Amino acid sequence: MKRTGLFVLTVIAVMATAFGVAAKAVDNGPPYTDAQFIAIQDERTPEALRGEMHDWWARAPEYLRKHVLSTQSDRWPSIIKCNYLGYRPDVQGPMNSQKCEDEDYAGVQRGKKMWSADGQWIGPSEDCVKRDKRTKYGELVCD
Repeated sequence: MKRTGLFVLTVIAVMATAFGVAAKAVDNGPPYTDAQFIAIQDERTPEALRGEMHDWWARAPEYLRKHVLSTQSDRWPSIIKCNYLGYRPDVQGPMNSQKCEDEDYAGVQRGKKMWSADGQWIGPSEDCVKRDKRTKYGELVCD
């Protein structure tokens, strides 16, 4: 009986290695290195897009790389999106990216509240719908 259990565990371990099951990338917060960015981003990026993300990161301007590597990883998508829209963290005035990043990140966090931990749509509460508080873009705000 023990040999069968040991054999099954060995087979599972070999299969996990063969199929490339890897440990999660460690995210201890900023500042990050380029290697940490790639490892963490690979976990969050669909496999079909990973090569594109690697190429993009290699071409990213230095100001953007510094900004991304010094910011919490859950804010990276907002930073990248706002940079794509033309905002930059290294300029003053209306083209500074901080407001864009904060608004986008807040929207993402509001959206996460609409889903359960197991991926089921919950939607807004009845009280939230009745309050009808919205962003300037018409998104329902349930904070």
